[in-house]
Amino acid sequence: NSPDTQKVWDVGCGSGQATQSVADYFTRVRATDISNAQIAAAAPHPNIDYAVAQAHESGLPNNWADTITVATAVHWFAEQSFWDEVSRAGKADGLFCAWTYQLPDAPTDVMQEYLTPVYELIDPYWAEGNRICMAGYNADNLNCPLATLETPDLNANSNWTALQIADFAQSWSAHLHAREDGHEERLQILRDDFLKRYANKTIAISLPLSIFAARIG
Repeated sequence: NSPDTQKVWDVGCGSGQATQSVADYFTRVRATDISNAQIAAAAPHPNIDYAVAQAHESGLPNNWADTITVATAVHWFAEQSFWDEVSRAGKADGLFCAWTYQLPDAPTDVMQEYLTPVYELIDPYWAEGNRICMAGYNADNLNCPLATLETPDLNANSNWTALQIADFAQSWSAHLHAREDGHEERLQILRDDFLKRYANKTIAISLPLSIFAARIG
């Protein structure tokens, strides 16, 4: 748990989707991202101060944050310089918490007929950061020197249409790179066959949520 709920630094906030939820629990939120465009697109909130900044150079005073959060981004910058900044900007005994979604799970027939063949075909095209997400966050793959905390196993369960599943798969960077590398026809066949068979069906989808927490200081 966070020792206090006054100040939180949300790192790699993108357009602030997760930041908006974080702001429900803290009095003041400093949300940073390296992208000017993402910060410009963030929705205003009275508790949130958005800023363009690198993860290892927050611009925050020493011992400022009660909690430091990162939603689906820490795998891109989990280097010693970032952890040094966490230790500098975070309060002693403060909370660090990061989370990400892993690859979706589905009923056996959907896995066998669509998702597993797609996973196998696009596997060589994942970036290393994506592979960290797929494996789940831990101190080793995040190079984290802080004392880790126990976290719960959670899943986001929902009912999706076949089109939602197919579009979600097609949005992955590895899917794009595979298409660009000559696998477009095979991926399109898998998509078309899947949509034809499951067009009007509702499919139970589970997205495992990997949570990593550590004590600052």
